[in-house]
Amino acid sequence: MKNLRRALLWAIRACFIILAILFLVWILIDPDYNKWGGVIAGFALPFIPIVIERIFKFKMPFRVQLLYYIFLFVALDMGICCDMYKNVPYFDKVVHFGSGVLSTIVGYAAIVYFKAKKTPTAFRVIVILGVSTLIAVAWEFFEFACDKFLGQNMQQLVSVGVDDTMFDLLAATVGSIIGSILFTHPGFVRELEKQ
Repeated sequence: MKNLRRALLWAIRACFIILAILFLVWILIDPDYNKWGGVIAGFALPFIPIVIERIFKFKMPFRVQLLYYIFLFVALDMGICCDMYKNVPYFDKVVHFGSGVLSTIVGYAAIVYFKAKKTPTAFRVIVILGVSTLIAVAWEFFEFACDKFLGQNMQQLVSVGVDDTMFDLLAATVGSIIGSILFTHPGFVRELEKQ
């Protein structure tokens, strides 16, 4: 079963690379299709669970990885590359909320790595919330860089200004708070570690 799960995860990563290649070809064929940010993220982000495992020595549970890949498909391939952010109302806010919840796993992995699971709950909430919010800010920096250096409009500054970035960060922070509460609840952590 473990080998089957590992093979499935590698097959999913391969699908993301294939999709990134297809979107890259689309960019090269159609100069009006400027989705470099989605393509760059499509090549890099499928490997985040492996990076977390190597850095923090924390094996992300199989179900969490599947949830992450579903989120990635929705956020990158449907959202950026297929323009759902522009065409579906509040799609962006739902995705940023989901990223806030999912990125709390990185904060939890840091707590496990630093053997801080027995620290006071308030400390663990602050660490998980801080790491998750940092990830949200890093994504906004990535969008800003794509806009400035690749000529994209990922932050939609022309139409919505700074409001989009601030609401994105707010949605991610609310998701981070919910994720922090989950990862400091002993029952949730026990259930997660069973996998």
